[in-house]
Amino acid sequence: MTRSTHSWLLALLALAAAPAATPALARQAADDPFSIVQRSPVAPEEAAAEIPVYAPAGAFLNRDDYLAARGETAEQVLRTRWRIERFDLDGTEQSSETREVVIGDGYVTEATDPGAAVIDFSQERILTRVATPTGPVMRNRPVIGYVHRQMDTFTFYTRGGELDEVTGPDGSRFERFWIEAAMGVRLAEVPMQLTTTETGAQEIRRNPDGAVILGITPGEDGSPADVELFRRWLRHTTPIHPDALNIMSTLTGIPERFGFIVFSPSSPDGRREVWSRLSAGESTARFPWPENLPAAPAANYDWSDPELAAIAHAGLNAAAHPGGSPDEAVFLDAAQAAASAGDKPGALLMLYQASHHLGACPTRSTDPLCIRISQLVAAGLGNEQFEALMSTLADLQGDRAAALEGLRPYLDRGDLAGAAANLLAAETLAALRTSDAAHAPELDPLSLFAASAQADPHCALTYWHAGRYAASQADVESAWMLFDIAVSLPAAATTPPVREAGVMNAQLQAIAPNYFRPPPAPAVARVETPVETPVEAPAETPDEASVDAPVEPLVEAPAQAPSTDPAEADAETEPPTDRD
Repeated sequence: MTRSTHSWLLALLALAAAPAATPALARQAADDPFSIVQRSPVAPEEAAAEIPVYAPAGAFLNRDDYLAARGETAEQVLRTRWRIERFDLDGTEQSSETREVVIGDGYVTEATDPGAAVIDFSQERILTRVATPTGPVMRNRPVIGYVHRQMDTFTFYTRGGELDEVTGPDGSRFERFWIEAAMGVRLAEVPMQLTTTETGAQEIRRNPDGAVILGITPGEDGSPADVELFRRWLRHTTPIHPDALNIMSTLTGIPERFGFIVFSPSSPDGRREVWSRLSAGESTARFPWPENLPAAPAANYDWSDPELAAIAHAGLNAAAHPGGSPDEAVFLDAAQAAASAGDKPGALLMLYQASHHLGACPTRSTDPLCIRISQLVAAGLGNEQFEALMSTLADLQGDRAAALEGLRPYLDRGDLAGAAANLLAAETLAALRTSDAAHAPELDPLSLFAASAQADPHCALTYWHAGRYAASQADVESAWMLFDIAVSLPAAATTPPVREAGVMNAQLQAIAPNYFRPPPAPAVARVETPVETPVEAPAETPDEASVDAPVEPLVEAPAQAPSTDPAEADAETEPPTDRD
């Protein structure tokens, strides 16, 4: 091996911050309209301007830190009590219950169930109090993980939105409209027909002659902001089609009553669900994360694989203590100590791990870390073990099977070199498994990711690539928990996670916007309008005129014969799909 090796080694280190493969998303076709893979490159300056930063209030935050991230939270809430009745389409009652829904400052929850989720739209988190053997804890999951699951389910059953009719798990067949209602995801807008009855009730149909799929009796309690939070909470809790639910945004108060039709595998013949408001009143309440209720540790979440719990345990602790992240001096000192002890391969891997934290070395860089890499390469030439490792690193983008074998001698190390070796081996094995599921059966990608996380818990790329691998195994909820950790570590600022998470977040919000926080209310413009006067008249002082933003009226359908109650209109019997 000659000194020309230096240039390609720097090129290899430039790839250290990028994945060795993209196995996590390999199953999503590039032309899949629901794929979260970015199909057209975005220039960095455009990304900064157009893609909002994904900065989660993640599971590593304790109660006080979470509330601090929310900012000042008003204690005024709107408490609403509902009677919920479910009927067969012939009118036979199935069940009924009473629920109390509390609408607070940026959040909605239920007071009737202590274990009910708090949908915190302000932070786009789902908080759930759960019991454990040592006492209750608060789980904190990202809304986007749940939405990604909904999208994946929709994509699976509709083949990326291509099928107009889908087959449920039990073999029942449903029109795609109903799985759109269940998942809250649709490829294109579905036109809705709105009719207002003589009594002021709203009836929403898919066509002028169709049945009422959503009937609403408007109310006066609450504010438009309360209505918007309640409407978005319904997106999380009821199978109402997104385009029908959008019409509720025109209300200025919480509905007195609303009803909708459901078709699902559990209700293949259809059912009607009617919500009748029993009361509504203002009161005060603190944000529903009680004092002395700790944040759930990694062990108290549900994971599809125990190794995910180990990865998350290391990551949550690291994100909670970002000051422990190694800086350039730590890597330089560790590499120098290893090289001085005759461990030049270990020193090289330590510097490789530095690029996972600090980004790749640009060409002709004068950075001390990059200079040290050049010096180490020059000193290591002629060392058989060192040159074998350099060949292994070269094989990462070529002969991956050979690269995996070359990394094996370093997998048992618990230092920064071992962190690099295990991360590279995990990525390489994941890539190999996309074409050969039985490759190296004695190794497990998640175990390798866990070993890397334990050796270097502050490496953002470990959690990013582990999350991508979890997504490839259809575990998108765990993937987003790991993405949350990745973007919250200091190293994320110089490596791909922050930008890529922002891209995926923006794409999912565009597909299913009602799951997320409402957009900020538009500011009311104020302009000065001078009053025109005849020349001979004395000048008058200009007045300020308030100009409200124009509101586009909703086009109503031709007048229909009003039903006695839009929530009890007959259903059209068409192929369904929905959830309970």
